[in-house]
Amino acid sequence: RDLHSFPTRRSSDLPGFWYLATSEKNQPHVRPLDKVAMVGGEVYFGTANNKKMFAQIKKNPKVEVVALNNFGVYRFMAEAYPEADQAVAEEVFIKMGKPFDEKISVAVKLINIEKY
Repeated sequence: RDLHSFPTRRSSDLPGFWYLATSEKNQPHVRPLDKVAMVGGEVYFGTANNKKMFAQIKKNPKVEVVALNNFGVYRFMAEAYPEADQAVAEEVFIKMGKPFDEKISVAVKLINIEKY
């Protein structure tokens, strides 16, 4: 299954439980993502620039994602990069229903998504 077959109600709605794995010093770190959104056909999640996860992504953008919903389990490899366009970043946070603080909020885009 690939991300485009992930069952959604709307193009901006990616329901279910999402988990992101990063690595640091050869040790994996997995955490839940509370919200994920599609903006302009791209997949994003939000974080803060003072979080350990963000520092790990900056050092090594290769991540793995597991998403679960009523239709199944989806596993992906991807690369995660901060969105440079602040207007897009704000839109991501709005779609996720989260407050946006231009000093610390970061929208992270998943690219080169491959299922496995």
